[in-house]
Amino acid sequence: MNRHIIRSLKYLVFISILYIGLVWLMSVTAYPEHIDLQMLLKAQLYSEQGLWLVTAFVILSLLYPLFGFMRRTIEGANIEDRVRIDNAMRVYGFEYVATEGDALIYKARGLFGRITYLFEDRIEVRAVAGGVELRGIRRAVARIAFQLSAYITNSRFEDKE
Repeated sequence: MNRHIIRSLKYLVFISILYIGLVWLMSVTAYPEHIDLQMLLKAQLYSEQGLWLVTAFVILSLLYPLFGFMRRTIEGANIEDRVRIDNAMRVYGFEYVATEGDALIYKARGLFGRITYLFEDRIEVRAVAGGVELRGIRRAVARIAFQLSAYITNSRFEDKE
């Protein structure tokens, strides 16, 4: 539950910064000489529509941890096949950082990669019956799972010597 609140707050801050940036851009391009950012934000947020917007931001932030993270199982994969797992992770900018218990831990490379995932860039790879399970932020897990599945499918056509 504590992690849910932290993720919600991170997303609320991110979406607020994005909104303020868009309002700033609008103030610079649409009203370059008459209205500054503070006046435009007051006009927008102190209206009924502004109240609905803030309410929508809070609700979206509270729900984000529920739909923003996922688990995906890749059938036929083996946790011992680190070359394919590492390659799938590397394609999307993740690198191996540690092993915790039975899980391989990967994080985004570089500060920019970490920022784009709001520092929620931790991907766990665990062995499960019949394959491996990826856990983490939805967009990264979905992409990596697709890539790893392709590697597993294509491995059937490799020469077995």
